[in-house]
Amino acid sequence: MSEEQKGRALEAALADAAAIRATIERKANHNQALVGVNLTAVAAVAGFVLSEKADIRMFLLLPVLSTALGLSVVSQYRDIRIAGQYLEQVLRPTIARHTGEPGLFGWEAFYWQRKHDGHVAQALAMGVIFPGISALALAVTLPGIQGTGDKLAWAVGAAMLLILLGAWSNRLGGMIRARWAQFRGSARRSTDEPARPDGGGSRTPTVI
Repeated sequence: MSEEQKGRALEAALADAAAIRATIERKANHNQALVGVNLTAVAAVAGFVLSEKADIRMFLLLPVLSTALGLSVVSQYRDIRIAGQYLEQVLRPTIARHTGEPGLFGWEAFYWQRKHDGHVAQALAMGVIFPGISALALAVTLPGIQGTGDKLAWAVGAAMLLILLGAWSNRLGGMIRARWAQFRGSARRSTDEPARPDGGGSRTPTVI
């Protein structure tokens, strides 16, 4: 490959990376907006019920709304994870190959090495905001359930909660498995590889 072709390939890779990072930012902002919508809806419903302007069964709206928003958040997180993996595992080696500088374009590796369990904590927090609120709403409304329509609405809410719990448990379980694999890999490398002069070691980040 000529120098001109290498330059063009590098430009294409950098443009691809910029587009992917813009997508990650857009999806992250979208998730923040969804969290805001869910919390606003919870506050509005709770305000109506607590002010005695609405029946307590109005809380049955929350499992449906939280599930719809929560599943969207899980989907956005999955897309962000895939985009991060592509940046780290595909584009970074490509850019390093064309520049001869493996240290370039290392933000993803730097970030994931220092993030530790931050994403697990974030997933737990989102679990409280979405499945947690749904479960609380179902528990609060259960004593007020009376007719067949109420029972059907409660059952629908419970089914939606189970769907959301499944999606969130799958995400959290994937994080835990990835962290465990990363821990085992680090432990194996610490026994198999000699220490570097700077006290570090080669770590392949696990993008979650």
